[in-house]
Amino acid sequence: MLKVLTLTFFAAGALACIPSQAQSIQLYIQEYGPFTHTDPLSGEVKGFLTEKVAEIMKRARETSSISSTSLARGLYAAQNEPNACLFAFRRTPEREKFFNWVGPLTTDTWVLFKRRDDQRVLKQFEDAKPYSIGSYKNAATGLQLTEQGYNIQFANADEDNPRLLINKRLDYWIVSELHGLFIAQQQGLNNDIARAVRYRQIELYMLCHPGMDKQRIENFNRINKELDHEGLTEKLQRKYGIR
Repeated sequence: MLKVLTLTFFAAGALACIPSQAQSIQLYIQEYGPFTHTDPLSGEVKGFLTEKVAEIMKRARETSSISSTSLARGLYAAQNEPNACLFAFRRTPEREKFFNWVGPLTTDTWVLFKRRDDQRVLKQFEDAKPYSIGSYKNAATGLQLTEQGYNIQFANADEDNPRLLINKRLDYWIVSELHGLFIAQQQGLNNDIARAVRYRQIELYMLCHPGMDKQRIENFNRINKELDHEGLTEKLQRKYGIR
């Protein structure tokens, strides 16, 4: 179910500066803490990339609202709803032509997690090929690894995987290291898992409706680079313990 939140990003005085044809942008996230996530107490969308995208919208003098939803729903919206964007998302060749892309917004280290008491040693990622590996529905990494012959088990949500791992229904869990620890900590399982082996660095983007004005997309990309150059990106990463 789509969870619409009350958070709205707005630059003061922006309405006077927005061309009449420019529509308010609907931003979507999946729950991907600490990058993007909903505060359970306030209902606000928070996170390092949430703040970065808010700053991009502000400097671009755009109005926008933000909603938390599933990955499948967010992808559908970005492809079918004019002025819709989904962020904190991996760019892949298979999806390249279906969206306009902004970024990279940041990089993200992906790893295999194991049970802390698991004595098996993986010298390289390929050593995990004979074992069951947890991913989740529509996850690009899981889909690509399946094509490469890995035994990927798809849960309905990534939040299901820590318990599946601890209960020995999985051998490993493929996930963003920071996001995996964030989920495990919320479930009280962060002391029960450990990194088995590093997978790779993955870049995270914002993807937008394919019909969105190209100048708008170019402006978002220009501002994103400005934020990196100014050091704001690194400042936000430190704020959320990412760097």
